[in-house]
Amino acid sequence: MRSLPKWVAGAVLVLASSTLLAQPAPAPTPAPDEGATVPSEQQAKLSPAEMQAQARTYDEQNKEHARHVEQLRMTARKQKDVIKLNCVNDKYLQIKALLNIMDAALANLEVAILGKDDDGRYHEFTKITITSEKVRALRDEADACVGEELTYLGETAVEVHEPKIPDDPTRDDPFGNDIEPPGYASPFD
Repeated sequence: MRSLPKWVAGAVLVLASSTLLAQPAPAPTPAPDEGATVPSEQQAKLSPAEMQAQARTYDEQNKEHARHVEQLRMTARKQKDVIKLNCVNDKYLQIKALLNIMDAALANLEVAILGKDDDGRYHEFTKITITSEKVRALRDEADACVGEELTYLGETAVEVHEPKIPDDPTRDDPFGNDIEPPGYASPFD
């Protein structure tokens, strides 16, 4: 570096800074909308009675999922498998918490319907729908904890499609070329 003149070092610095300055500025990322909602044109147009019926269906499904995970807990407890039991217990506790949220949302949905609060009922129905999806996912995760994600679908049928092998030693030569096998190189034939 001492042998280089100062003007060469200065020119290198100027060129490097000019290329940095010539770069376009990155596009600003938009700030996330904290109160993001679905416009009313995109919301599901369900009547209050349809919402109540669908919410009851979700509630029954969630309770069935909770019963299934409880059975998995009992199975893991009988097997005395601590790892499976801890995993299933974690999922079960999450499901129980979501069921509490679901119960509160169901009550709030009833209040919103009786008060003719459309925004409120859509909000509560959205909470119920999301909660139901999360419970379903937790049930699947609990099944994976105990290894029940694979199910028996029936006997497996295997069909083999093979090419015709001309050099198959168990069959005669299909081409009619009777080739004599090589002789032994031993004096004791």
